[in-house]
Amino acid sequence: MNLATQMVLRKPVVKAVTSSLLFLLFLTPAFGEIGNITSQTRAAQITRKGDKILTEVNTPVEMRDLIQTLKGRANIKFVDDTKVSVTEYSKLLIDEFVYNPEKKTGKLSLKAALGTIRYSSGKIAKNSRQNVKIKSPTASVSVRGTDFTMNVQEDGASSFLLLPSTDEKGNSYVGSIEVATLGGKVTLDQAYEATTVTTAIAAPSPPQVIQQDGPGGPKKDKGKEDNNENKKPADREDKKDNFEDIEIRRKEKQIMNKFLKMEDGRYVFFSKDKDNMISLIVEDGSNVTVNYDNKGSIINAKFNSGNNVLFNIKQQ
Repeated sequence: MNLATQMVLRKPVVKAVTSSLLFLLFLTPAFGEIGNITSQTRAAQITRKGDKILTEVNTPVEMRDLIQTLKGRANIKFVDDTKVSVTEYSKLLIDEFVYNPEKKTGKLSLKAALGTIRYSSGKIAKNSRQNVKIKSPTASVSVRGTDFTMNVQEDGASSFLLLPSTDEKGNSYVGSIEVATLGGKVTLDQAYEATTVTTAIAAPSPPQVIQQDGPGGPKKDKGKEDNNENKKPADREDKKDNFEDIEIRRKEKQIMNKFLKMEDGRYVFFSKDKDNMISLIVEDGSNVTVNYDNKGSIINAKFNSGNNVLFNIKQQ
């Protein structure tokens, strides 16, 4: 009687373990082919486990591939129907790809290091923006079923433009993206809305709709368009943007080479010049000293007493 009771109790446990294993198998990161090159204007180069591969149409892509273009562009389609266009002189890393074709869920992480990338959502991004992360050296983008482009400069400064999307029936719609840095975040949810990021600790610029010429551009608000008395000339808007950039750089100089409190309660030490940039994040309550030798220019900074942890950083 006791033995029979034990067998009855153990059976559901075996089923639960088996179900868990099957679930993990479905969501295991893909180490084989996860997509392919659908078109290209010139051959791109894929760096995969130290090997250099020149692409052709239908060349497969895998997780951890680094894709680099020169004078051509390459279009990639993933198995969940996510589409990415890598334009000229660009670098893109496929950092992570997990996909469950039965549930049409998973995870996608891309890192754009340089150039211009256009992204079009597939099935993974239809569920929640946490499922897809697109990163630049200075910002992270969370995506909810939409199209957008991003441009990354050599110094890591990045710009993002939200684009209208088209569903399977040909209907046009606009999704949203969230652009976040250590200094803050903004949401783009209007067609052709844009933001820029200068450094990893600077907040993204306020969203601004970029006017597009031709029928593909955003519709204008007649009420605002007719009210010309309250509308500033275009040249004034440009000058305002330039002044905002100058103000951002001025504020960066004020916060550089010291510890700055972030929104989540932690602190970041930030230093930047035209060649180098470092950021060091510490928890509140830490006692940290930083000695930063940037090519002979010595910077010292303390957080609280600075007695517990010492960082000596030398930049060649």
